[in-house]
Amino acid sequence: MSDKLQTVHTHTGGEPEPELPVVIIGAGISGLAAATFLDGHVPLLVLEAGARAGGNVQSDSVDGRVLDRAANGWLDNEPAMERLLELVGLTEQVVSAGPKASVRWIWADGALHAAPLSPPALARSGLVGAGAKLRLLLEPFLARGPADVDETVGAFVRRRLGPAFVERLVGPMVAGIYAADPDQLSLRAAFERMYQLEQEHRSLILAALKLRRGGAPPGHLQTVEGGAGALTAHLAARLGDQLLLETPATSLEQRRGRWRVHTPSGAVDARAVILACPAPAQARLTRGVDTAAAAALDAIPMAPVAVVASAWPKGAWDHQPDGFGVLHARGAAGTIDGAEGVLGTLFTSCVFPAQGRSDEVLLRTILGGAVAPEVAALDDQQLIARVRRALSAMFGQERADPALVRIFRHPAGIPQYTVGHLQRVASVRAAQARHQGLYFVGNHLQGIGVKDCAREGEKVAGQVRAYCG
Repeated sequence: MSDKLQTVHTHTGGEPEPELPVVIIGAGISGLAAATFLDGHVPLLVLEAGARAGGNVQSDSVDGRVLDRAANGWLDNEPAMERLLELVGLTEQVVSAGPKASVRWIWADGALHAAPLSPPALARSGLVGAGAKLRLLLEPFLARGPADVDETVGAFVRRRLGPAFVERLVGPMVAGIYAADPDQLSLRAAFERMYQLEQEHRSLILAALKLRRGGAPPGHLQTVEGGAGALTAHLAARLGDQLLLETPATSLEQRRGRWRVHTPSGAVDARAVILACPAPAQARLTRGVDTAAAAALDAIPMAPVAVVASAWPKGAWDHQPDGFGVLHARGAAGTIDGAEGVLGTLFTSCVFPAQGRSDEVLLRTILGGAVAPEVAALDDQQLIARVRRALSAMFGQERADPALVRIFRHPAGIPQYTVGHLQRVASVRAAQARHQGLYFVGNHLQGIGVKDCAREGEKVAGQVRAYCG
């Protein structure tokens, strides 16, 4: 490992100097996607600090069960994702979510409510009261919001739909996607389409009527056999010895039209560098290169998340979990005594039945996030106790112990696109323009999902290929 780095760094012999590689720092999904789209076009070297590639997109196989540590899949509406799957030969291994995944639940006022994803469903739903529904009649007559204001998701929804929709529908959705507080999250950064709909159509309701779409997310969830982590495992295996694990980049410098990456094992000179590591690591590496970019990256909050995967015998409660999963309403309406900080639970055995055993219910419960960051740091037994209280409240008396429990902790789990995020991204992009051969990619910039990382990985690979000629 160190020999390879030193050989590239110290080559001074009489033979022609080999072509410098493109060095990618970070082998999460963004770095692996960029590397895959570059492989075969330029010499490559991917440096990963950890002992295993994949970042947070990893899956464990435990006695016939697939346990996703973080992301459990991606939506099928991104062409770059399709191209990535095809490049690594995984198209035939794609698994779509089962039919039960179409039903999504929200826990509020001590009961499970089907998430209303269309106007008729909303009219029938008990999730929001009659007053909140009547308030919707005003929405088509409201003026557009100012185009130049970086408004929070919470402020936007209160202004257009009323406070009940923040607490009981949009707030839980934001927690499920970003583990975020809607009153901190930037609408334009996190849900740009919502901002565009208001600017283009003035009214969200009129826009929905014109576009003939409800509130369901576009696309359908999918994964691959073996879980989301099987994707990153295939991407990493395809790179072979171009990927160096347990090789953290410690510093970065630019000299004589090239880049030098320092590691504990030596240094490597690079024609171009793609920073694909998390925002804090990118900030550290760029501090001596571009202080404005480092400051912008430092200012991106990272929410801590704990994922509790649990397998239960069928009949473990009075009622069987059925559907995609459940999210908790904000505030008192969604709080369960002794289960504070639980954001929601995914019913894995309903969504992807092949990932669990036929005689079990496989679940993944998410705790903490920006909503309750202190909860993610609780010890294992405290986390498990909160999960059990939440499940018992929703599904009835617990009649059996779990057959398996695994806890996956992500201290800097999900980037938060808070107000000012677009300006922070612009500062990073400006630094990229100032320093030829330096590129930034990652879910802390533009899109936190796996498919977003595939799209941005393909984009940066195209930029690097153009730069390298």
